[in-house]
Amino acid sequence: MTPSPLSVKPCAVPAQLVELLGQSGQGYALWNAEGYLLMATPAWCQWFDIPPDSATGQLLRPLLSDASWQTHSQRFAAAGKGQRQEYDDTRHDDFGAQRHRRIQLTPGAADAQGQHEVLMTLNDVGREYARGAVITRQHEQLQSLQGQLRSRRDDDGELEKLRTLLDWRTAMLTEHNEMLQLLSHEIRQPLNNASAAMQATLKAIDNLHLPDATPATKALLRAEHVMQQVIGTLDNTLAAGTILAVGGKAGASSETDLPTLIKLVLHDIAADLRPRIDVQWQAQPRTVQLHPALMRLTIRNLLHNALAYAPAETQVALRISESDEPLALILEVIDQGPGIPAELLPRLFDKGSRGNHSHNRPGAGLGLFIVRSVLQLHQGTVEALPHSPHGTVMRLVIPQGLAE
Repeated sequence: MTPSPLSVKPCAVPAQLVELLGQSGQGYALWNAEGYLLMATPAWCQWFDIPPDSATGQLLRPLLSDASWQTHSQRFAAAGKGQRQEYDDTRHDDFGAQRHRRIQLTPGAADAQGQHEVLMTLNDVGREYARGAVITRQHEQLQSLQGQLRSRRDDDGELEKLRTLLDWRTAMLTEHNEMLQLLSHEIRQPLNNASAAMQATLKAIDNLHLPDATPATKALLRAEHVMQQVIGTLDNTLAAGTILAVGGKAGASSETDLPTLIKLVLHDIAADLRPRIDVQWQAQPRTVQLHPALMRLTIRNLLHNALAYAPAETQVALRISESDEPLALILEVIDQGPGIPAELLPRLFDKGSRGNHSHNRPGAGLGLFIVRSVLQLHQGTVEALPHSPHGTVMRLVIPQGLAE
């Protein structure tokens, strides 16, 4: 029997979260396993030509045009079965200009029949398409100059042209990197504000000691988990697409207060999951030499993996120690999960690599790729070791005292 719109629970997504997401200017939509739209930002409605005031609570299929449904329905069905989707959608505006959006479909909780709720994210990639055309032209110009250089090696003028073009391209990539860092800050700020507001609301509800507050608390916790998924995906995508991919330069390391860094990492974890993390200091808290933003993202990725794959009632240890020969900081994330299959170990840190039990978990397979890349930037190492009697130890070794 087809469920009625009355089965949709508007309170499942707090109005404060919807408002904050709408203010970010990003396109977000969330629909449940039955296909009813629980949340949609104005940017999402605009992309699909849907009136924003009448979208929530409606079935997704009748809201979309036949052409849109034909384009996206197979992707929606795959996401509803727990398979994360990422693809680009292109449209023409009223003036004939092309607009481009990168669509990410992230499966969420599943119902008894195995059907998942789905979070849809729209990201404007018009600059990326335009930049791709520019880089293609640059590449063609570069090939032309290289051909001229090979045929006229004695021509200092041609060599100077090539050097000028390379310098210009390097400057352009640097500017592009700075622009994306600014964009990251502008997008993350309202998301962080929303996460802080939800945590404050949870604390306020708890302090009231209401007898029937459990449904509201669960809804807020679920919303915070969705928010953390959005923030994590944003951070990992920007890190992989800019700092790690553009020349492998992450900026200089700096003296960083390690206890403060660990506190920031724990703050990045959803409030209801933090009690499962046991921080074990086997070294004196002090300052260390590292890149704080990248190492914060690295430790957070490892903790998210450990919390997701280990049983819900188990603890995840974050152990901090050091070695004298060689001088290094050692960080270990230890879980009591099922361990890593032997066939996955050779490609564990490759981009896009995901485990056999990850089809119901959101993510693009960037987390461990970024962990390895960040450790390489620090001239360090990362290992996945077995933990007795069961589980995994992710061991990071970050050299200290290296010459800059």
